[in-house]
Amino acid sequence: MTDTLLSVARSGPVQAAVLTLLMVALIARIMVQLTARPARPTLLWTLDMAATPLLVAFVIVLLQRFHDLS
Repeated sequence: MTDTLLSVARSGPVQAAVLTLLMVALIARIMVQLTARPARPTLLWTLDMAATPLLVAFVIVLLQRFHDLS
């Protein structure tokens, strides 16, 4: 199971999709913080919950890249 997940994490389109979605979620959170007065806590929480698994996936992709380089 882990080998399958790591082989999927190595593919270029998956890495690009994870990075793009993570950037969109984080930029959206920043924009909500800057534009909403006062900031909406439920919307910020939702964006945090969307970014968390993407951040974990990004760390896995990054670690896999370093493992492949060594």
